[in-house]
Amino acid sequence: MKLSDNGTGGTAGGGTDIASTAVERGAGVAVWRQIEQTLANEIAASGFGEEGRLPSEGELAKRFGVNRHTVRRAMLGLAAQGLVSVEQGRGTFVQPGAIDYQIGRRTRFTENLREQSQVTSGKILATARVKAEPAVAKALSLRAGSFVYRIESLHEADGVPMTYARGWYPAARLQDFPEALERTHGGISAALAECGVSDYTRRWSRIGSMLPDAETARRLNINRQQPVLWVEHVDVDAQGTPVKYGITHFAADRVQLYVEQDV
Repeated sequence: MKLSDNGTGGTAGGGTDIASTAVERGAGVAVWRQIEQTLANEIAASGFGEEGRLPSEGELAKRFGVNRHTVRRAMLGLAAQGLVSVEQGRGTFVQPGAIDYQIGRRTRFTENLREQSQVTSGKILATARVKAEPAVAKALSLRAGSFVYRIESLHEADGVPMTYARGWYPAARLQDFPEALERTHGGISAALAECGVSDYTRRWSRIGSMLPDAETARRLNINRQQPVLWVEHVDVDAQGTPVKYGITHFAADRVQLYVEQDV
């Protein structure tokens, strides 16, 4: 049995009239999945204009004759495929394509994105001198309770949040690190150089995925039901001594990680 919206339709973000669209119940395919596929086909056909903004949940619910929960599940399915980006307070937009982010011995955000002609920016969100928790102390080869600097930072590409990161640095060795960050306008590599670490490389990386906590979702401007990728890592100086332990979160629909083979 086919059911269709009996309403008059609405207006899409690009100004296109929304015609009611039938979905079929009892056909072996969930209604939300039918909506997801319909919208995916329209995205492929560039059906949402130059801005790429999809109609609101309310407009889509009216169009398909379903409730908002069903529409929201379809939208999350599109986000999981990397087809759309759900931005809190703005709406849902067609995702132009995930950016490759290289994980290797010399991982640097700005260099990674600059090679892809992205305009990058970064800022330090918070700096604190704290006692290292056991996991942090172990990663930095410090005694538990040693003081470290905890730095929170955010990086954007073309004005879109890409990474939200927390990093821990040994305070005894990098005594002037917060001040160096201010002098270098948040440049981690430059600040480390001022503190005597002229170069550093990645010792190891661990990659996973999860649903974000409230703070991570807010910083990346995503819905809490959208998965994020995370990279846990340790960076070391030329002598192999750890200088940073970090955890970086990426919006999964904006970035795809690839690991560079060391040579």
